[in-house]
Amino acid sequence: AANTTIASLTEQITLMAAQRYAKKSEKRSSDNKKKDDDDSNDSDSTPSSGSAPESDSSKKLNTHRPVKKNRTRKPKSTLKEMIERMGIDVEKVVRELDEDKRFCEYCGHELIPFGEKHLRYELKVELPRLRVIEYVGVTYGCPDCHAKAADSDTPLSECGLSPVQAEAPKPLLPGSWASSSFLAMAIAFKILYQIPTNLLITMFREMGMFSVSSGTLCSWIISVSQVYFAPLFDRLRHRRA
Repeated sequence: AANTTIASLTEQITLMAAQRYAKKSEKRSSDNKKKDDDDSNDSDSTPSSGSAPESDSSKKLNTHRPVKKNRTRKPKSTLKEMIERMGIDVEKVVRELDEDKRFCEYCGHELIPFGEKHLRYELKVELPRLRVIEYVGVTYGCPDCHAKAADSDTPLSECGLSPVQAEAPKPLLPGSWASSSFLAMAIAFKILYQIPTNLLITMFREMGMFSVSSGTLCSWIISVSQVYFAPLFDRLRHRRA
């Protein structure tokens, strides 16, 4: 009896272990799948007792589908329209025939222009060019007084007559030959575009300016900020306060 009980318990444990740890698959057997499909078909074909038959209007509403509208792409802008939107100045270059080609190939008469036709557009970039401006003051003098001084053999300085000379405009910084346009470009490249000073000097040298050092350029920028920008910022702070 004890052996029979042990064998029965061993068989139950083996069966439970097989049910719990055996390989499982999520696929259904073909018989169960066929049975489920038959049940679903029967439920669809047999209406429920509580549901009412669908009316014609409800069928029409269910079968109605919105019609898709054909979206047309926006036409691509022409090159002329793009140039007009950018607001770039257009330089018109007229191309003419060479003088030896301005004759009719049939009768030999000279051709005369009677119209123009667009050929193409071309986008050009001109780098900033450095120019040195030399201010020369014209000296003025009185010829009558000069003649009188010459007759009396008296120098003009002793007669109290000195020539009048036009003055040069005041520089942006005392003792500096940098203009406002030059420093504005240098400050914009250095502060706005964060270009280092040595690269600015290299760029200026490629433009033909060899005598400006990094120390001189930094000194100009600092002086401009102290002389012009600092008072402007102080005034803005006072107005805001």
